[in-house]
Amino acid sequence: MPSVKQGQLLVNYKENQIGKNTTVYNGCSTNRKCKCFDITDGILADCSALNLIKSPFFHEGVVSVNLSLNLLTYLPDDGYLPVTLKYLDLAKNKISKLRNAKLVPFSTSHHIISLNLTNNLLSLDSYTYYKGVFQNLKYLKYLDISNNSNEYKNYYCPDQPFQDLSSLQSLLIDGVKNVTFGKGFSTLKNLTLLKITGIAANGIISREYFDNFPNLEHLDISATTEWRRIDHYALTVFEKGALQKLSKLQYLDISFHRRLHMCGLRNVTNDLPYTSIRILKANYLECERSVSTVLFVDDIKPLNSTKLEVLFLDGNNLEETDILLPRHLPQSLRYFSARDNRWVVSRYAYVDIARLTGIKAVDLSFQNKHQLSQSKHSWYCTEYFHETSHCICDRLPIRENENMFDWNQNEEMSYFTNNNQNSHLVTACIPYDPTKFQLLIIPPNTEKIIMESAKIGDSIPSMYFSTPTVKHISLRNNQLYSFTGPICNLTQLQYLDLSNNRAVDISSYIFGSLVNLQYLGIDNNLLGYSNIFHDHSSVFIFENQTNLKFLNMSSNRISILFQNFLFKASKLKTLLLDHNLLTDWNISINHMKDLNFIDIRWNQILYISSEGMNLLEKAFHLNITIDMSNNPFECSCDSMIFLKWLAMHRNYFKGFGNYSCIYLRKSINIFEANLHLKKNCYSYVGVIVSVTIGIIVFLGTICSMIIYRYRWKLRYFYYILKGEYGIDHDKTDGNFQFDAFVSYSENDRWFPKDYMIDFLEKQKGLRLCIHHRDFIAGSAIAENITNAIHNSRKCVCILTNNFLWSKWCMYEFNIALEDIVVSRQGRNSIIIVQLLRTDIRNIPREMRYVMNDDTYLDYPENEEDRIIFWESFERDLKY
Repeated sequence: MPSVKQGQLLVNYKENQIGKNTTVYNGCSTNRKCKCFDITDGILADCSALNLIKSPFFHEGVVSVNLSLNLLTYLPDDGYLPVTLKYLDLAKNKISKLRNAKLVPFSTSHHIISLNLTNNLLSLDSYTYYKGVFQNLKYLKYLDISNNSNEYKNYYCPDQPFQDLSSLQSLLIDGVKNVTFGKGFSTLKNLTLLKITGIAANGIISREYFDNFPNLEHLDISATTEWRRIDHYALTVFEKGALQKLSKLQYLDISFHRRLHMCGLRNVTNDLPYTSIRILKANYLECERSVSTVLFVDDIKPLNSTKLEVLFLDGNNLEETDILLPRHLPQSLRYFSARDNRWVVSRYAYVDIARLTGIKAVDLSFQNKHQLSQSKHSWYCTEYFHETSHCICDRLPIRENENMFDWNQNEEMSYFTNNNQNSHLVTACIPYDPTKFQLLIIPPNTEKIIMESAKIGDSIPSMYFSTPTVKHISLRNNQLYSFTGPICNLTQLQYLDLSNNRAVDISSYIFGSLVNLQYLGIDNNLLGYSNIFHDHSSVFIFENQTNLKFLNMSSNRISILFQNFLFKASKLKTLLLDHNLLTDWNISINHMKDLNFIDIRWNQILYISSEGMNLLEKAFHLNITIDMSNNPFECSCDSMIFLKWLAMHRNYFKGFGNYSCIYLRKSINIFEANLHLKKNCYSYVGVIVSVTIGIIVFLGTICSMIIYRYRWKLRYFYYILKGEYGIDHDKTDGNFQFDAFVSYSENDRWFPKDYMIDFLEKQKGLRLCIHHRDFIAGSAIAENITNAIHNSRKCVCILTNNFLWSKWCMYEFNIALEDIVVSRQGRNSIIIVQLLRTDIRNIPREMRYVMNDDTYLDYPENEEDRIIFWESFERDLKY
């Protein structure tokens, strides 16, 4: 809404009081309770609300004095106010006269430009306002003497004293019973702002009432709060012609005169073509609990001849308007407000609304509030205001030969076709057929639409706006139970508020064409019940919102949001998800480079998972602030990692000092929780881990020792059992396949090959197992060794240094030892043939035992002794 230019009403006096207060101290007056402030052009002395009955003395340099809200009965004595004084506030005291001794007021303070005497006891008569009372205020620009009169007394406003106020620009004065403004006021050439209070007591504004204010630009005759409560005084008549002489008038406020009715408005608008009106406020001219009324063409038709820019018609019980009314509003109209009425918005109600090319903003909020009877203005209307007749009958239009018509769907399609040449705007809302759109006709240059608490029901259907210029829409506090859409042809929309609508469903394409949306409020609904939030299709809701900066989804009973839910909203700055049912954080946000605040208060988060913490931590470099307060954090070993993480990154969490969790039925802060959990959870875990590791190590050691101790036996059994299912070879005498297994180093191969085979096999008929000849191809070496030893009567070890250095030779020896124990009942079957001399220190202990307990054979170097060697060797192999 465009702001009303009330610079004169606010006045320089208040602007200076709100100046840059750099220093506060005492000492600018004789009363030490007064506060002193350095302001723009001097010192402000604030002595308000001190129950003073007499003004203190003020030092030079003070330019502004505030003595309001005290008990003063007369003006400050001359000499008490400094020569430098410019602004004097004496509001809300008990001052009843402006005469003090024989001196004319303000004899020492000639430079006052603002004087506030509102809410005192100054009667509007010649005794109070005597000739010369204002002769020392030639520089005065702002004078407020309103709210000094009461309704029980007749007053007379002497105009001669006011002639001395040659610089006066703004006057606030009572206009109570019998008060008129004489010719003396016509001399105030600089007076442009006039606010008349208590005019309801006058009951009537005559044709000549404002004749002596020809230069007025700002006129406010609205009923103030005090006068609205007085039932038996009310402005009932506003005569035609009362405003015709105010050619410079730009601002007019006639609000809160409940008995003026819309008939009075017609008389006001009749005069406005003679003025320079820009802003008209005609609010609450009907009693709220009175009958509904209609706004007719003749009520506003004269406005078509003005350059009106802002029009307020709030609280007038308007149920409908004349269908031709839009064509009679001025093209200059920029802002229209009709809040707090009884309109039911219709699709086809205002055909000619497209003619209003100047409209930028429309406010139709708070419709049909009378049904609740809770309006703050309802008590202003008592039974005294309820009349049996109503002026609506006097305003009924008489139209002859005027072509009235209805708006039907064929005309809608014609409008749709003729006014929307850019087909891409329609096809952008696929999959909907354009013929199924609900066309919303609005003024072609509208930028702002406000319809809050207007009792708009049903759902948001697939609809097409007649103009793409709208940038701001607020539909909060209505009854839209479903956000279906799509909303089309609003490609410039930046602000959309759909909060507080009790919506339980939302489609994935509702915002599909709102590509420039920056602010979106869908909070205080029930969207968590929508099926879309329970599957991955929810990630398409904001698929095209690449310019979104503010998103409010709080209070929706949402329990889960998927990771890519806001993947396209890379420009998001504020994300509000408070008062939902979230139990974890699942949304990826590290791509949002401008994100600075996330609100997830009042959810159901016990603790955030490691994945959730990781997603949040990735955004910490953005200098983000997160509010997680008022979640039911869990103090347990399960949440220990989260609470420690929370404390570690506490600088990113708003109000972290107030975060708490319940521990042993007591609420404790996060630091205390971490101390308790570290002691309890870590010690318990340590014991479990230590005992478990100890048991594993102990069992591992025992098993290793057993395995090592019986390694050869285990290997032996393994291959024996495996060999039981192998090939059954032919057996020799004694049920052995071989008479001897020969174990030798590859470097000593010459001995069994050249000597043992020749003498023992070829000459003596014994059968030897020689590994390079008899081992089964394809079988493991260890398996061949074990089977060969097991199936041989004897095991012959050709002892040399090469033998001792060979791992396979030592393996064969140890397997032979195990075979003695397992298969031969301890009877030795090992024959050691020491082929070459070896160092006794290199012989393993087990082999030395065998050599000590049983005779071993030395291969003789002398050729003659070898005959005996072979005979002994043969004998040992057979027995």
